[in-house]
Amino acid sequence: MGVLVCLGVFAVRSMTGAPGEGTPVLDATSYKTNVDCQANTVGSQGTVTINGTITGDASSYTVTVDVLDAASQQRIGGQTFEVRDTATFGGTTPAQAPIGPAGIECEITKVGAAQ
Repeated sequence: MGVLVCLGVFAVRSMTGAPGEGTPVLDATSYKTNVDCQANTVGSQGTVTINGTITGDASSYTVTVDVLDAASQQRIGGQTFEVRDTATFGGTTPAQAPIGPAGIECEITKVGAAQ
């Protein structure tokens, strides 16, 4: 019985995605996203410049981007953007430094239709 429950949970998670595991969450709206980021560090201070696009059914979105250390996959920064009447979003956000030699990754972790 326990094995069937585990298989059921796995099947649901693989079909719907699990928040926080690289699958953006959205309220029943179709969309397409892209994000890029660049790290900048000076001593113990770090910033990340985030640039992205989103297109889809809604006229406005909220997009949450997490910045991860590429080697450890630990979150070192992030920002939520309100995207209205445009397909682009971006800005600069603080990030924990020093950034490892493998660099950083940006990941869209949540998307919602803005009210």
